[in-house]
Amino acid sequence: MSESNDTAVTNGKNKPRENRIFYTLIGVAVVFSIVILVNYIAGMVNLRLDLTENKIYTLADGTKRILSRIDTPVTIRYYVTDDSGVMSPAERTYARRVDDFLKEFQKAAKGQITIKRLNPEPDTDAEDSARLDGVGPGMSRETGSQVYMGLAIECVDQREVLPFLPARPETLLEYDLARAISRVMIGEKAKVVVMTSLKVAGGMARGGMMGQQRPEEPWFFYSDMLKDYDVQTIPISSKEVPTDTDVLIVLHPYDITDEGQFAIDQYLLKGGKVMILVDPKLFASRFLSPPPNPQMPQPGGPAPSSNVDKLFAAWGIEFKANEVLLDMKYQTQIRGGEYAPTILSFSEAALNDKDAVTSHLNDIFCIMPGAFLGEPKEGINKDVLLHSSKLNQLVSSFSADPTQQGNVDNMRENYKESGEERALIMRLSGAFPSAFPEGDPAVKKDADKKGGDDKKVEKEETPEIPSLKKSEKDGVVLLFSDADMIYDQFCVQKQNILGQTFVQMTNGNISLFQNAVEQMAGDPELINVRSRSSARRPFTKLNEILRKAESKYMGKVRELEDERRAAEARLNDIQANKPEGQEAILTVEQQDEIENFQKKAVAANKELRQVRKDLRSEFDSLQALIKIGNTFAVALLVILIGILLALVRRARTAAR
Repeated sequence: MSESNDTAVTNGKNKPRENRIFYTLIGVAVVFSIVILVNYIAGMVNLRLDLTENKIYTLADGTKRILSRIDTPVTIRYYVTDDSGVMSPAERTYARRVDDFLKEFQKAAKGQITIKRLNPEPDTDAEDSARLDGVGPGMSRETGSQVYMGLAIECVDQREVLPFLPARPETLLEYDLARAISRVMIGEKAKVVVMTSLKVAGGMARGGMMGQQRPEEPWFFYSDMLKDYDVQTIPISSKEVPTDTDVLIVLHPYDITDEGQFAIDQYLLKGGKVMILVDPKLFASRFLSPPPNPQMPQPGGPAPSSNVDKLFAAWGIEFKANEVLLDMKYQTQIRGGEYAPTILSFSEAALNDKDAVTSHLNDIFCIMPGAFLGEPKEGINKDVLLHSSKLNQLVSSFSADPTQQGNVDNMRENYKESGEERALIMRLSGAFPSAFPEGDPAVKKDADKKGGDDKKVEKEETPEIPSLKKSEKDGVVLLFSDADMIYDQFCVQKQNILGQTFVQMTNGNISLFQNAVEQMAGDPELINVRSRSSARRPFTKLNEILRKAESKYMGKVRELEDERRAAEARLNDIQANKPEGQEAILTVEQQDEIENFQKKAVAANKELRQVRKDLRSEFDSLQALIKIGNTFAVALLVILIGILLALVRRARTAAR
């Protein structure tokens, strides 16, 4: 009797437990079924939920506005190999993502876009259509087979072709599609003129064995503009700008003449739109081939500094062509782990979030830029698009190169905070005065060569061509204090995929530059789309930690530096004050004093090295701590939450 009662009690205790397990399994099955059903329904109606921080899977507002403007039907032919035996799983996945994106475009265009998905198998109409559209196969890197994955966008008689779509972020795919649709709708291209002595369009460069020439590729910003604009280059010595120019880009005018500045001046006064990129220390000059001008020194490249001093003076802007901006907040880590205060990575805090050119960007990279000072003259409006922090200082371009030994330490030791933000990129707009109120400097130069009465006769017989003294229409000038930012090595990364070169943005430099051109000459809606392509964010928190660590040790560093300099100065005084003819003879007192100061100098140098070592060690420890925290913080948080839930559950069970 007792045994049967014990069994009944045991079974009574096990039954609730079995019920809980049973209900738990049923609950899991129900949740699993709901998830599958929701995904199926979402797929049927093309419904997607974008949970990414920057909404990279959601069409940008600019894209939606471009699509809403379509008033003539657009046809998109999507050529893609539909064969699982030929395409790798990754390629098939990307093909489906392109499909989804095209459906998003079609949905946003409200019936104005027709999508044709074609499989160009051999000896088919689809293959013939692909050839006519200029879409060809590429080689799969995984299967080794030829695969198609390209687009042809057509509207009436306008056609844009994306011959092969590499696997890259959705934001870049969106931009390529939006730009192609905008192009086929607009039709005629705006004209952009690049005024420079640099070989931005490519060509032959000196180098190699026995004076052989090697081909130079066009700069990416130039080849990219060719897709949207009619682009032309003119020499920096040009005496006039083509009359049909929509945007004039003046790039690193290190060799500009007064005549060249006069040409820019007259174009601007007619209501022109100008972008000027000057630089106090063009780092890229060491990589560029020598200029073709035989009067320039041939072993090196172009001069590192550039300016348009007469134009700046007329506008009320000051740019010091021999001073580089140092910024402790936006300094960048370079090789060897050292932070360089003249190589700057600007976060979104430094960008104008109210201007379309910069509002969606978050990473601008500059190498030894300058800064624009002063206030524009009456009638000219100023908008700063990129500014420094208040932790900045202007330093000599000679000592600003962080690749030269000792420069970084010297900049830190001599750093004096300016306390005010400096402008690196600014827009001037309005009615500009002429920088040449006396007229064409070439005419004046010719007249000056003729002396006395000949000069008067020349003026009477040859009337001077009239020039503008003030704006006929309001003009726009966009000023950049760094030209390195659009040199390929500092803004893009090139990769060869399936025999084609594809470019990945490494920061927001090209986006900012092209946004500016787009705002002046193209479809301004593309600015909103292009600005999403850079997802890199400069990590300024480490710079703040480095500044705090430096402030802790910098007083001691300066004290030791002063001791070392004082000891060296005293040694020099002893050597200089020896009687004439006895330079090689030293008294016992002088020998003792020299030995004493030599010991002090050695001790100061030794202690200085130790202080710098302690500074680096403390900073490295803090940096490692942050990295460890970022790596394990989430995992530890999940573990702690799990332990807490387990303890709560045990407490509730015990209470029963």
